[in-house]
Amino acid sequence: MYVTEKPSYSRKTFNHKDNVPLKTVSTQEALAVACAAQRINGGYIKDTRRFSEPDNKTQFANKEIVKFAYHGDPTYLPMDYVAPIPTEEDYVQVAEIQKWMRRYVMLGLGGVDDFKRDMINSVSADVVPVNNLGRIAFIPEFVKRDQHETGLTKEIRIEYRDSQYLGKEKDVVEGVAKILDKRYSSQWESYNYVAVIDGNLISFMNKFEYNIGDMKRIKAKVKAQTKNKLFSANETRLNYVKLYKV
Repeated sequence: MYVTEKPSYSRKTFNHKDNVPLKTVSTQEALAVACAAQRINGGYIKDTRRFSEPDNKTQFANKEIVKFAYHGDPTYLPMDYVAPIPTEEDYVQVAEIQKWMRRYVMLGLGGVDDFKRDMINSVSADVVPVNNLGRIAFIPEFVKRDQHETGLTKEIRIEYRDSQYLGKEKDVVEGVAKILDKRYSSQWESYNYVAVIDGNLISFMNKFEYNIGDMKRIKAKVKAQTKNKLFSANETRLNYVKLYKV
């Protein structure tokens, strides 16, 4: 069992050498630490998790791992915090992240939403303000999601643009579905899935985690006729979903 916590410590960031507050840090080095945090946590963790069992180590939020890494005064850091050491693979990932972000600059930012624009701008300079390290910590996860969405949008546009609705409200739907996308909702404590049955898009919520690409036999009822959020193709929203092995 774990509980999430909100940080209550100082936000000051210090020069490790002489305890002078820093204003900026190297963007490349901050990204390497962010990639290390992503690797250590096995993904992006928004809030620090402290476990009641003494054998379970604290899982620090990615943003705290990155911010603490540039904090030179140990009196401000939790006793169980261990600074990450970026690996060669982390720096390789940094290069891939920077390459992915540069493509937006080359293509132009006219059609980019404000959130994505802020993420791109945060890594566009050689240095980053220390008060922006929380955003830098999210960059590896942002790029991972953005790459997946870009590929999925293309797949839907090419393969499933002619998707048809699988019935009217309350109609029973049965078939074999392939999972195309999943997103966890902390509000509902469930996963939101997008899948396809015989070339027709469906979406639904389920408390159990399945992997993208998994094939599952499904039985459900139609909740609504909707449109896919990534590409305007017909998508059947389902409820009362039961999934079985194929």
